[in-house]
Amino acid sequence: MKVTLNLPNGPLTLEVPDAGAGKGTIKGGHPLYYVAKQPRATENYLTQINSLLEDLPKGLDVFELCGGIGLVPAAVWDTIMPSSWTSVDIDPDCRKNYIAHGPHFVLGDMYEVRNFPKADLVICDFPNNTLPKMWREPKRAELFRKIATMKPRWWEVTDVGYYWIHLANHWPIYQEKFGVQVTRQNYANLFDCFMRDNYGYKVTKMTVGGGAQYFLMEAV
Repeated sequence: MKVTLNLPNGPLTLEVPDAGAGKGTIKGGHPLYYVAKQPRATENYLTQINSLLEDLPKGLDVFELCGGIGLVPAAVWDTIMPSSWTSVDIDPDCRKNYIAHGPHFVLGDMYEVRNFPKADLVICDFPNNTLPKMWREPKRAELFRKIATMKPRWWEVTDVGYYWIHLANHWPIYQEKFGVQVTRQNYANLFDCFMRDNYGYKVTKMTVGGGAQYFLMEAV
């Protein structure tokens, strides 16, 4: 079936396989499954990313980790008009269904890529990233240290924790780390403090919608 996403730079139409549990269908977790099941949320998510990046200069070299099927470059290409875009993803099915035409797709595990390309902007639009994962998972922490060492001028990080912190069972995790009660009102400040203290980057812009909060950062 065809799904049309109405985005700031114009409509984006995708050919999406059936989503379900049967043979030959796409399963939950696949980017196209999300497009098929929640097209309006997908629009919102991509619109928020576009808004986050719209003030950046044109002609940047972009490095995207966990790039999926290319939804982000397809949505923001005309906004930032990059000079180059390298996208890494571990799923061969994402390369098979890749929709963006400009990026160079690298099939591989983002945790095992040895040589990151020089980039002005690094995009970490991970579907499962939360602030606690960034300090509790050694692989995630090491990846972020490697990115910080690259010293990109801008760094985007997506965080889905914003939509879960109203649940009381999440509070002790943040209380132990930061010594304060986490709320949606102070979440961005905690994120900013964590990135400053651990990686030398500060939040300069953020947007919220489509299931996550999106942070754009520059070096302190």
